[in-house]
Amino acid sequence: MITAIWRPDMQSLYKGVDPQKVAEEIMGIGESATPRQIVDRARDEKSELHKCFEWDNEKAALAYRLQQARTVVHVLVIQEDKPKVDEPPIRFFVEPERGKGYKPTHIVFRNDDEYQQLLRQALSELHSFKQKYARLTELQEIFDLIA
Repeated sequence: MITAIWRPDMQSLYKGVDPQKVAEEIMGIGESATPRQIVDRARDEKSELHKCFEWDNEKAALAYRLQQARTVVHVLVIQEDKPKVDEPPIRFFVEPERGKGYKPTHIVFRNDDEYQQLLRQALSELHSFKQKYARLTELQEIFDLIA
């Protein structure tokens, strides 16, 4: 049997919620589970999943709008005068320090302290990616490049 636990940085968010029961309830939905199916299962007040959601509609609406605001910021990109072929777009806003707000990319790139903070954040995200996909041996060459 495989045991479920909360990721260490998320334990406080789901304090008092049994991760094993949550995992079993999600697996009980079927071979795969969509977010809609998970929410529908969580509506049952007796389920462990129920504890993972905000059921106050006013609070939930605000949380949803905050997520929409994050999405708006993340999908804005810079239109270059002469875009280079096959180059990904540059985000218009970045968050050089989590929780401190979004700033225009071109301003962060000119401020050495903020640029270094953004670089540290990028490296942290690369390490998270490496941990998340560590079992995919086909990516080992890429993982080796991540110090």
